[in-house]
Amino acid sequence: MELEDVFNEAAFPKNTFIEIKEYPYIKSAIRAKGKHITISGPSGSGKTTIISRLLLDEGIESRDTLWINAREHASANSYAELFSTVLKTDPDFDVINDYLKMVRFIIIDDFHFLTANTRSEIAKNLKLLHEKDIRFILIGISSSAEELVGIDAELGIRNDPFQLKTQSEEFVVKLIKLGTKLLNVEFDNETIVQIITASNCVPSIVHVICRMSLLSKNMTNTQADLTKLSITLKDLKDDILRIFDSKYFNKIVALTKGKQQARSVHNTYFDIVATIASETRSEISTEFLYDKIVRPIPDAKERGKKATSFYNCLNNLDEIIAINNIDDLLHYNKTGKSISIEDPSLRFYFNLLDFNKVREKVHVRTPGFTYDVAISFAGEDRDYAKSLKVAFRERGLEVFYDFDQQAQLWGKDLNKALTDTYRNDALFMVIIVSKSYPEKDWTNFEFANGKDAEKIRPLEYLLPIRIDDTHIVGLKETIGFIDSRKQSIIEIADILAEKVDQVA
Repeated sequence: MELEDVFNEAAFPKNTFIEIKEYPYIKSAIRAKGKHITISGPSGSGKTTIISRLLLDEGIESRDTLWINAREHASANSYAELFSTVLKTDPDFDVINDYLKMVRFIIIDDFHFLTANTRSEIAKNLKLLHEKDIRFILIGISSSAEELVGIDAELGIRNDPFQLKTQSEEFVVKLIKLGTKLLNVEFDNETIVQIITASNCVPSIVHVICRMSLLSKNMTNTQADLTKLSITLKDLKDDILRIFDSKYFNKIVALTKGKQQARSVHNTYFDIVATIASETRSEISTEFLYDKIVRPIPDAKERGKKATSFYNCLNNLDEIIAINNIDDLLHYNKTGKSISIEDPSLRFYFNLLDFNKVREKVHVRTPGFTYDVAISFAGEDRDYAKSLKVAFRERGLEVFYDFDQQAQLWGKDLNKALTDTYRNDALFMVIIVSKSYPEKDWTNFEFANGKDAEKIRPLEYLLPIRIDDTHIVGLKETIGFIDSRKQSIIEIADILAEKVDQVA
């Protein structure tokens, strides 16, 4: 037997299926006429596997079911739009339901990916569909099964909700021993304990660890003779990380970058996620995060800035989670004042991940600077400045660009506010040198502040980009500059990102 036929986190475990304690109750719900079924639980807990196996055991063939992956229909905004698209029919309620009557079960996997309105309409229709003998099985990630469809007293006995969590240690031992028996290998007790501890009893993670463990010993199929093995899991770290990197790494980077508009809190998003990653728990209180991130700062003024930054982050956290489509990974409980990891595989990944790799992608700024770069330019060169801004931000850099700061600057003394920005708040100041630059009062004001800042900076501060050959009084002819006529915006952005990295 091939290894992948036994341990495979991405496939139905045909040869290594282990019944969970909820199995007989879900089977009874499937057999009960008129019942809808709701299955919730974290990623990797076996929700889809259980339903697939039960349908097989009950002799319900694929032609008797309609499987829908909600990920493929996340934009559908109503019951009618969803099912008219799936069934390729008119968006008429009666027509749709006539089609749905032709199968025994409509199964919607990843139900939580549907829009709130579509979920709500399906939940409301469950009562009516029950009377028409149209049965739904809803599968998704949620902190409770009821949250998938909402708590509706009238739905009551028509729907059986089940919440699957991580499995027991006994379940994991059975899974390991069944799989290894099929391959004629045997893990020693210490290896089994390591797998139980590392996997947190999540079936998909158990499959990953067992598969990687056997591959590390070049065992890709059933052994001719019984082979006893002792594995040290830390030796498999890189191989296991490779599997999860593609699923989680970019999402973590996006989360640590936070909200583009909230430039002053960019580092704090990173600090929050890094602190969560460094813990072994799956639920962290915001008070604990504050104690780790804010309270240790000795300077009262800086501590006050960080506190404001911290609470701004929390205020925007729900939006950041939604924008990046990671609500199946993290949940921010504003009422309970905690952040929880909804996907146990993410907790496992955090335990292995070297967070310095995330830091490299995010370009965490040097402490004390709100921005990596402030751009100074004449209005005539705005299009070029805007393109620079976009390219800089695509590389994870924080940019001061005047039009993005209108809300913050509105009503303030601009002389004071911009003096602070160009003297104190930016690591570097990019000057777009053109014939229009020395002709403007504001650019002269910004340049004067930039020169004052450079006098007290230990490193170079003014970074000129030439659009033409204009000479600016006060800008040394010997200073290194970049010529926009010879280097593209992309090249310039890469150079600046490298320069920021060198300082960080």
